[in-house]
Amino acid sequence: MTNYDVLISGSGLVGSATAVALSRLGLRVALIHSNILSSSARSKTLTDENFENRVFAIRPSIKRFLTDEQLWNNISKERVQCVTRMHIDGEARERLTLEAHDAGIMELASIVESNNLRRSICARLDDSVAKLNSEIQAIEQDLGFVTVVTSAGKLTCKLLVGADGSNSLVRHQCGISVRERDYRHTGLVANFAVAQPHRGAAYQWMGPEGVIAYLPLPGNLASIVWSAPDHLAHRLDENVLFEELANRYDPLGIVRLVSQIGRFPLRRVLPRTTSHRRVILVGDAAHQFLPLAGQGLNVGLADTAKLTALVRQHGLEDPGSLSVINRYRRARKEEIESFTYFTEAMHYMGVGGIDFFRSIQKFGFGAVGKSEALKRFFIQKAVG
Repeated sequence: MTNYDVLISGSGLVGSATAVALSRLGLRVALIHSNILSSSARSKTLTDENFENRVFAIRPSIKRFLTDEQLWNNISKERVQCVTRMHIDGEARERLTLEAHDAGIMELASIVESNNLRRSICARLDDSVAKLNSEIQAIEQDLGFVTVVTSAGKLTCKLLVGADGSNSLVRHQCGISVRERDYRHTGLVANFAVAQPHRGAAYQWMGPEGVIAYLPLPGNLASIVWSAPDHLAHRLDENVLFEELANRYDPLGIVRLVSQIGRFPLRRVLPRTTSHRRVILVGDAAHQFLPLAGQGLNVGLADTAKLTALVRQHGLEDPGSLSVINRYRRARKEEIESFTYFTEAMHYMGVGGIDFFRSIQKFGFGAVGKSEALKRFFIQKAVG
């Protein structure tokens, strides 16, 4: 039986970042997954001129954390686009514009491809993190440790981290129930060449056919994220998407589709708790909500940042101690629930198609637009 300080189930972006950050504290860490990237896949360079259709808007506080943990060091910076301004439009014909300088900051977000970020994080998965290609079969919790039964044998740890996605096996094994909701919307992602320079601005429109966001990419490209109703999303193929966007919301003048169309179902997954004795949940295992504010990965990496800080302060001897577990649960509850319900409220305000919601939208946009204090408040909440 092999003993570790921390075992992490799931080798996605959040799981891998958690492994690196905790190993840097001098802890013995292992990453468990059935298909961990090989070293050759991790070191593969980004040579394709086309940008991946899956991108993230990384907020400044998370970028600082990634930089501090040396997880941003291997980013291909020429493929990253800073966002300094955001225009929010709606059916009420009122535009709200948020600018970085309104809050005294340099940028609102950095747009980065999933593979670019994964490559940078995985470059730090050196020999200080054990990589175990196996599957968890059972979890047994005792007073001072956790026994994890895998397809390769038994392991023990002081802390088990579930970073294994929205259908988390760790969460299920620990009997943590979830509040689920099918939003009956599908997320569509694709890249377009655009005619007008974006100048580092992002655009978002909220209406009855969902929420459409244009995220700037380097050059004359933009990534489009459309949270479309299922009945509409199923017919938005390569031949239809261009026309539908041009007719509904086209602030940059799309010219042509330059990527495949990605699709993912939208649903709420909100566990009753993010911890169970010596087990904690991070990333999609701990929360999944609407991509309205582009905060899914940011909140997941904020889980990692908070856990790392708490272990550094209270858990170097025992990372699964009550001092760490209880503080983590309380600290993450507020942000996770507030983002979940805020994105739902904004979503239904936009797609409701009811005059009452349009009036609220118009009033809200107008009030925030006229108040520098409200602008700073919303920007600071968004950037962390």
